[in-house]
Amino acid sequence: MKVASGKAMYNNNEIGIRIRSLRKEKNMTQTDLANKLRVSRTCIANWENGIRQPDNKTLTMMSQLFAVPVDYIYGRTNHKYNIKIPDYLDIDLTKLNSDGISMLYEYYKYLISSDRFKSE
Repeated sequence: MKVASGKAMYNNNEIGIRIRSLRKEKNMTQTDLANKLRVSRTCIANWENGIRQPDNKTLTMMSQLFAVPVDYIYGRTNHKYNIKIPDYLDIDLTKLNSDGISMLYEYYKYLISSDRFKSE
């Protein structure tokens, strides 16, 4: 991260690589993503090619759409998912690929939607 005139600047190429990768993981075209974010396909292409970077509001929307932290899109972390696991559980999520993580996340959403499994 560079700082110029008091404004944080991130590596546009890294952001673009992350956006392209996340988009492809969801089997989305640039046009699909553009429609969901209400921007032009050219914007998506410019982000993915490192020419420009999305604004904070759009990054937040992408973060929600792809279910990853904004820091992952920025390239500040390689952790795609925010997971809090109690210390007494011995779980190594690095052994799961992104499909496995997505399935685990879907199952988690199912569990927390049920009063039977929800914590107080």
